[in-house]
Amino acid sequence: MDAENEKLPENGVEDMITLKNMSEVSILNNLKHRFSKDLIYTFTGSILVSVNPFKLLPIYTQAIVSQYVGQRIGNKPPHIFAIAESSFRRMIDDNRNQSVIISGESGSGKTEATKLILQYLAAMTSKHSEVEQMILESSPVLEAFGNAKTVRNNNSSRFGKFMEIQFDGHHQICGSRIIDYLLEKSRIVTQEKK
Repeated sequence: MDAENEKLPENGVEDMITLKNMSEVSILNNLKHRFSKDLIYTFTGSILVSVNPFKLLPIYTQAIVSQYVGQRIGNKPPHIFAIAESSFRRMIDDNRNQSVIISGESGSGKTEATKLILQYLAAMTSKHSEVEQMILESSPVLEAFGNAKTVRNNNSSRFGKFMEIQFDGHHQICGSRIIDYLLEKSRIVTQEKK
């Protein structure tokens, strides 16, 4: 059976490592199948692939956050909260810094994914502080600087961002640091004439 005609389960395959035929066609078919059912997250091992639905889905509530607390990747359906939980637990268990790399094309949802990771980390702390609130509220302000309209995205950032969330010895968020770096100088030296 070729990859194009591979029969998928009703909700597709949650972890593409388990696809019978690993090929570009089978991966794209699986992602398309899952996307058609509003299942925008799919694992490839410990890597999360997300497809921007360009609409709000009811999958980011506190009840959903609670489902991922203490769960290992693969125990629950693929979700950005599974990645946030894995990183948070590894930081605690291994007592080491963790990194989450969020990449994609313009308009793919990188900024939204970052906000969702922050939402999860803020929910994991036992006491909510002003620092957490300031970090969550600063994101839209920071997005407003250095953005440009592109064919795919009306608010596309011209900057890459490295965001460091700092925790104290009790695993509470105590600070944040954001480093911006210019991505596309050529796009910010001229403005479109109206």
